[in-house]
Amino acid sequence: MRIGVVHWGFLPRGGGVEAHLATVCPEMVKQGAEVFLLTETFSGFPEEELLNGVKVIRSDGMSIPRLDERKKIEEDLYPSVYEMFADFIEKYQIQAVQAHNLHMDFYFLSKALNDVCWERKIPCFLIIHNQEFIDRDYERMKRILRDLPWTKLIPISQFISKELQRNIPEIPKNKYRVIRHGTDLDVFRPLPKEEREGLKEKYGFKGHRVILHPARMLRWKGIVPAIKAMPAVIKRFPDVKLVLTGKVSAIVKGQKDVKEYYALVDETIAELSIKDNVHIGNYKFSDIPNLTTLADVSIYTTIGEEPFGLCPVEANACGVPAIVTASGGLLETVADKKTGFIISKDENKIPAELADRVLKIFSDPDLADKMGKVGRKRAEEMFDKKRMAKELIDLCSSEGG
Repeated sequence: MRIGVVHWGFLPRGGGVEAHLATVCPEMVKQGAEVFLLTETFSGFPEEELLNGVKVIRSDGMSIPRLDERKKIEEDLYPSVYEMFADFIEKYQIQAVQAHNLHMDFYFLSKALNDVCWERKIPCFLIIHNQEFIDRDYERMKRILRDLPWTKLIPISQFISKELQRNIPEIPKNKYRVIRHGTDLDVFRPLPKEEREGLKEKYGFKGHRVILHPARMLRWKGIVPAIKAMPAVIKRFPDVKLVLTGKVSAIVKGQKDVKEYYALVDETIAELSIKDNVHIGNYKFSDIPNLTTLADVSIYTTIGEEPFGLCPVEANACGVPAIVTASGGLLETVADKKTGFIISKDENKIPAELADRVLKIFSDPDLADKMGKVGRKRAEEMFDKKRMAKELIDLCSSEGG
């Protein structure tokens, strides 16, 4: 089976979908599929390369910033993107297409892909990682979902599926099929205490209790409310360190808003006088497994609606308790009081509730250990990348591929 994967971004671009593709695409190759990934161009990276068995093809036609600019000066972009997709499918003899988050924007682009696939009788699946995009037009997104002949719509969580069914009732329920995210359980795994301490020393956290917040630094991810929880934790455990995984390059339209939020993060840390207890790193994708497994607790304090929330799953896979807000798909990834805690997503309540749950975990090593073990078992049962890859391959094979 020759599978074409289409998405706006890929490594080194940061983001949940990019991390997902870096995990699932090589696994599909291991399971016998040939995978070809069409994505944006990225400075310093070749137009074509082989990464972990995946053929990566980079094109300007998949660059969101460039598409935004071209829309301002060109009346009709359909012919050029149609040609891009036709060349991709014909050159690599693609038998099925998995389009990830193409409903975000650019109706003409999704239409071109569907037209190319339908003309060649190739199934085209839309893999849906987000039920909405805060910096894009919602009605245009609905049109892409509703009016184009996708073979099937594949939400990555029950939450997304239910939200779309509620907001776009015209789409038949049997058009949807949920395939949950998975993670690499060999990469995200528990380590002995000595190895964890060695990693803490390597990353500069020797002697510290580590709270990891691995979300991108965007307003809706609730970074500032999490920071505001720190004084109460520091009072009991002065050695604590909140680790934020950095200001990564993400596909976000409102870069001004992002910069303003970065400034707010810095201001909040300064106002609370907790600079020594907060570390903002600029990490690579390859650092995330180490940072996750060395953490004493992982947090994910989304104040919007989280589509899924893979990071808490990765934490549990490492035997690390996870504290998340009651937001969207996070309710599917964490079992409250079993693999971690679920707290309010009200940003005014997060600081007190988060501090309380962190203190519970820090004060009770047996509880932390039990949550970690239950979390690992649950990850093995529900969130293995091998299961996810198999379901995606089977999907393509069963729908005319």
